[in-house]
Amino acid sequence: MNNAPITENDWRGLTLQEAKLKAESIGYTWRIVEENGKALMLDYNNRSNRLNFRVRDGIIIGCYPG
Repeated sequence: MNNAPITENDWRGLTLQEAKLKAESIGYTWRIVEENGKALMLDYNNRSNRLNFRVRDGIIIGCYPG
């Protein structure tokens, strides 16, 4: 896993497919936490190697670790 900080700007504007591949290539898992303005049901487990994606029309509009 890459130790470089993850910033939202690194992900915003990518397609969901591009973001998935990018996350996996650096050793991160991922999940969608919001899609087209609707928050999805999540567990409260916080993981240091997981990215949470906010998606609108298949494009990443937000991302945060956890």
